[in-house]
Amino acid sequence: MTQSSAAALLSGSENMMRGDSNSDSKFLFQANFTNASQLSFDALSTENLKEHLPAAYRSGTGSDHVSIPSYDLEFLQRELLVRRLDAIRDHLWFVGRPMPPRPLHYQIVLSRTIVVSEVMDQHLVWTGNKIFLKPIPAYLLESGFWSEYLALQEHMDDDQRRAVREISKSARGFLFTYVALISYESDFRIAKESYLLPENVTWDQWKEFSRRFLQDFQYSSVNPRFWYGELRLSRLNSIYRWRKGFLWRGYSKIASHISYKDLLRDNFHLLAAILGYVVIVLTAMQVGLATERLATNVPFQNVSYGISVVAILAPLILGVAILGIVVFIVVYNWIVTKSYEKRRFREMGVLPGLQEKDTEGGRI
Repeated sequence: MTQSSAAALLSGSENMMRGDSNSDSKFLFQANFTNASQLSFDALSTENLKEHLPAAYRSGTGSDHVSIPSYDLEFLQRELLVRRLDAIRDHLWFVGRPMPPRPLHYQIVLSRTIVVSEVMDQHLVWTGNKIFLKPIPAYLLESGFWSEYLALQEHMDDDQRRAVREISKSARGFLFTYVALISYESDFRIAKESYLLPENVTWDQWKEFSRRFLQDFQYSSVNPRFWYGELRLSRLNSIYRWRKGFLWRGYSKIASHISYKDLLRDNFHLLAAILGYVVIVLTAMQVGLATERLATNVPFQNVSYGISVVAILAPLILGVAILGIVVFIVVYNWIVTKSYEKRRFREMGVLPGLQEKDTEGGRI
């Protein structure tokens, strides 16, 4: 590998450093910290940065377009930024603790299943017995990537410089989470088995990388989202529903009902549990009315009468309400789906009705 430079990694610094090539190493990641200590990591082939790109990625406003990836700002922002979490930065204390994520082996101890997700906003989000982790993209461990695409250049305008700084801070924070996740050799093996690390990274290389990374690490050098470790999905959904106005979707629907049957089942299970408690209360009141002391007690009789009426009407009202909510969701989803379909067809440049006529006329 030829001599290469890497972007500075602290507080938006524009300082650059140079690292000597290693004839025996095939992969090199280098970083510059405040005291100019060096961080190097040899692991994979660096023949061509394009080899580390995915085959395709989702672009566009709603991530609806399948596009060819390249190391432009749009791709890097979509892959590495955490904009949805940045939008609720002041509420992150409610969904996680300001501490590094616990190692992978401890996630297994907690009976959590590691689920691979390529969405940065889902990295370290957990729900039930699942935790979502984004694998380390191979290009983040490539010195040429940092020097070529995350180094501030003289020709950049202010918006481009701001974007590069944001991407760099997010990328550094993301790497920091993996330094915390892979602390022991058992963690390293779990990461390998879960395809979270590039294939040719060795345990000795990772130890050296982690040691150098942590020598002069400062939290001010990373995106504030990465001040927090694991984030609870249920609380993220609550914040997005009640603070951001996404009442139906919340932060993510990955833990929501996948069918209307599941929605009905869970809600009627809750109704059945409430009715079970009501039955216990009614039975206790019936026993009370059979005693001499309470049989002539007017307040107790009035309460018993009121609860009996509520016990008759409440299940009917709640059952109708649940069915009404489900019907509303079905209608709402149908309207949204049809509206999206029309907008999406316009973006695709196709008209289904015209296409059918063209097909009948033999033009397609």
